[in-house]
Amino acid sequence: MELQVNRWGNSLAVRLPAQLVRDLDIQEGSVIQTEVLGAHLLRIEAASKVFDGRAFVASLRAMHGTMPVTQPIVKEDLNRY
Repeated sequence: MELQVNRWGNSLAVRLPAQLVRDLDIQEGSVIQTEVLGAHLLRIEAASKVFDGRAFVASLRAMHGTMPVTQPIVKEDLNRY
């Protein structure tokens, strides 16, 4: 199956035909994993998992609790760079 690459803002995008979406059992919000296997070879895996914003925020909060506390950054220090 050939898919055309088009511009979407500053990015490039590929539109998935409806039949491919049905075959992969994906929907808007599904997660798709990609991996570059060679110079002109791309592997695409449909995880059929819809993004869960609440679960994502919960995982960020859990991760935040494990991060070390550092010294605060003062705005004047940022201006030196």
